Amino acid sequence: MIKEFAAGLANRHHFGDVSEVEKWVGMAQDTFMSLWDYDNHVIDYVKEKGTLSSYDGVLYMPDEFLLDVDGENPEKARQKAIGLTILLDDLCIPYQVYFSGTGFHIGIPGSAFRWKPAPDLHLKVKDELQAKGIYEYADVSVSDKTRIIRVVNTLNSKSKLYKIPLEHSELHKPIAEIQDIAKTIRHTYKWTTLECEPVFDVLKRKSVASDKTFEAVTLGRNPDPVWYPCIQKMLAGTGQGSRHQIALRIAGFFRWRYPEHVVRLVMEDWRQRVDIPNSPFIKSEMDKIVTDCYEGHNGNGYNYGCTDIHMDNHCQSTCRLYKAKKSQHMMDAKSMEKELVEFLTRDHNPVNIGKLYDQNFPIYPGEVVILQAPPKSMKTMLLQSWVQRLKRPTYFIEMEMSPRQMWMRFVMMEKGWNEEELKEHYTQYANGISQNFDWLTIDYNSCYAHELNKRIMMLPYKPEIVVVDHMGLFRSQKSDNNMKVEEVSQALMEVAIQNNVIVFAVSEITKQAFHEGMDITSAKGSFRIGYNANKVLSLTPYKDDNNLIKSLKVVCTANREKEGLNLELNVNGANIG
Repeated sequence: MIKEFAAGLANRHHFGDVSEVEKWVGMAQDTFMSLWDYDNHVIDYVKEKGTLSSYDGVLYMPDEFLLDVDGENPEKARQKAIGLTILLDDLCIPYQVYFSGTGFHIGIPGSAFRWKPAPDLHLKVKDELQAKGIYEYADVSVSDKTRIIRVVNTLNSKSKLYKIPLEHSELHKPIAEIQDIAKTIRHTYKWTTLECEPVFDVLKRKSVASDKTFEAVTLGRNPDPVWYPCIQKMLAGTGQGSRHQIALRIAGFFRWRYPEHVVRLVMEDWRQRVDIPNSPFIKSEMDKIVTDCYEGHNGNGYNYGCTDIHMDNHCQSTCRLYKAKKSQHMMDAKSMEKELVEFLTRDHNPVNIGKLYDQNFPIYPGEVVILQAPPKSMKTMLLQSWVQRLKRPTYFIEMEMSPRQMWMRFVMMEKGWNEEELKEHYTQYANGISQNFDWLTIDYNSCYAHELNKRIMMLPYKPEIVVVDHMGLFRSQKSDNNMKVEEVSQALMEVAIQNNVIVFAVSEITKQAFHEGMDITSAKGSFRIGYNANKVLSLTPYKDDNNLIKSLKVVCTANREKEGLNLELNVNGANIG
């Protein structure tokens, strides 16, 4: 197996056998290795592309899978790491603790994961860790196929401390003591091999019926007021309107900690305590709830983390996880600085529309670009032209034009044909062009904006670009058009960030903008569209004497970065240049 090594964040793409990790240990500088293992294909890919971005090869699970735990400061990171180790103990997963120089890494055995090597292994792991509640404490960037992570016993230049291994008990020491240990390399640490049976993606387990009484059950642990008081509060009972939802949370909590027959006995006892004569809670309903906890979520079972609405409603400040949970979405200056450094040194592969026209206009994954224009101004054709020239994996949501119209345009752009030449080709041949478009999927079905994430997950590949044509055609339960468009705008931002993709979204403009000119508030439906987006492009068509569009002007109306864009494009049939 192959790993990528990096002598500093900006000096990547050094490849070697996994056994060569030892060569990089002890470096008095920032030193990193790939989170995943690769095969030899990765070397050929980088030679051809010059970058690992959008790597399409197979991923292999490493012997030790590292979880990254950060916080607003080292002490808060330590508290989150403690919370994670408690969860891993409950899941019976052995682990190795590391201080990274600023935060913590928790290593778990690769054998805990059942899946075989695959190009989408990172997505399977992400889903499962999320389902088990791991992401309540750890960084979610495991979804990145090219993630690199710091090598043990190497210097963290930011803190001037080393990444070092820790004994489990040392994690509970004051952070100052841990930092003092990390001033030098830890040569004498006694390593142990981490092994366990598969825990993640376990096979469906057959429900176990039992007629035993609850009194015969001993859970084997005493209640602790500082761990999971939410569950203890739920166990005390609840009103009839929320019994099923609360039962799911309690059963979902216990399923990872005790044998199934024990869980069923606990839940049956709870059912009897919340059952009331006027509103019975029958045994078959509870049996189904417990079964769903094991077999629901596509066979993966249910697990509810601290951010779940019902768990949050029962949250108590006495819990040791409380501070870590409440601080997850708060960032101090150091955290923001770290995010910027990681962004600047990441192995980016932005979409640069400007380079198609000898300009500079990079668009980064996680950004939303609004293309606003009057009706019938070749908005769709322009976007088709861009994605056809870029040939990045693209998910194109087209809710206006027919498949026939879209395909004709794409073929004419690809081949430089006019309509007559296209017809001549297809009168002689039934195919011959489609293999040039293996990067493209077009969805002609209207949907609700909140369904986009699910649709993207169903694709056979991870897209780099998502095109939405157009925003006003999404289905919505909101009758007010402004509220509908705001809902769509927010959903597109979430799609871009959660999937790390670029979203191009078409928006028509207001009547006022049509007559007075476009600015950031010109999108039809709500002025918030422009403010929510990372970049706004305005398209103006110019017509000839026959009322046919002869040219397009595209300018950058708003950009959160510094780059601008100013294009004057000639239109010749389906070709825009």
